[in-house]
Amino acid sequence: MNHSIFSLLALLLCLSGCAVTAKHSEPQPVRSTASAVGDNFANVPVEKANDPLLRFNRTVFGLNDSFNNYAVRPFARGYAVVVPLPVRNGIANFFDNLQFPVRFVNSVLQGKLTRSAQETGKFVINSTAGVGGLIRVSDHISGLANVPAEDFGLTLGVWGIPAGPYLVVPILGPSDCRDLVGFVGDYAISPLDWHTLGIIHCAYISNAASIALSATRYVNGLPKAIEAYDQLKSEAVDPYIAMRDAYLSYRAAQMKK
Repeated sequence: MNHSIFSLLALLLCLSGCAVTAKHSEPQPVRSTASAVGDNFANVPVEKANDPLLRFNRTVFGLNDSFNNYAVRPFARGYAVVVPLPVRNGIANFFDNLQFPVRFVNSVLQGKLTRSAQETGKFVINSTAGVGGLIRVSDHISGLANVPAEDFGLTLGVWGIPAGPYLVVPILGPSDCRDLVGFVGDYAISPLDWHTLGIIHCAYISNAASIALSATRYVNGLPKAIEAYDQLKSEAVDPYIAMRDAYLSYRAAQMKK
C-alpha cells in the first residue's frame, strides 16, 4: 500500500475529526444487548458511537462486504485448505514477534516501562527458545503471558487526543480518525516497512521481498478474520451497527488496560 496515500488520507480525516466536539469525540457507555465477536473484538460494554459520516460509512461497508464475499472469502478458504492450521499459527506467531518494535516503542511513549520490559522479555524468549518466534513460549511464562498489545492509536489516546468520528476505510475496514493516524505511525515503526520507507538499505532485501512478507502476513490472517466476520454477521440484525459497536467497544476496552 502506498504510504503517501495513507498519510494524506489520515491528515484529511484528522482535520475533519477536529471539527467534532469533545463531547462526541469520546464515546460514552450505553445499554445494549449487542456484543463484540472474534479474538480482536472481546465481549465488552458497547460504546455510544460518534458516527456523523453514517451514510458514507455504510456505503464503504457495503463495498468492503462485497469484496469480502466475492474475493477475500474464497481466497481465505482456499488458503486454509492448502496451509494447515498449525502452520498458519506458526506464521502468525512469527509476524507477531516481528512486530515487537511497534509494541515496545508505543509502551515507552505511553510511559509504561514495565510493559516495555515485558515486551522485550517476550521477544528474547520467543526469538530464541521459540525458534525465531514460530512458537510463543512466552505464553507459558508467568509475567509474560497475556501482555496487552500497544499501538500508536492507543498512544495518541493516552496523550489526550480524541478519537474523532468513526470511519470505515476501504479494504482496511473499521477505524476512527485517531486510529487511522495511528495506523500510519505503526506502519513507520514496523520492521516490515523499514526497507520500503528507506529507513534501512540492504542489498539482500528488495522491495519485492518486503512486499512479499507483508502480503504473507495479510493472507495468513485472512481465514481467522473471515471466520470472525462471518460469526458477527450471522448474529447481527444490522451487520454495520454490530461491526461499528464491536470495534469501538474493543478499542475503548484497550484504552483502559
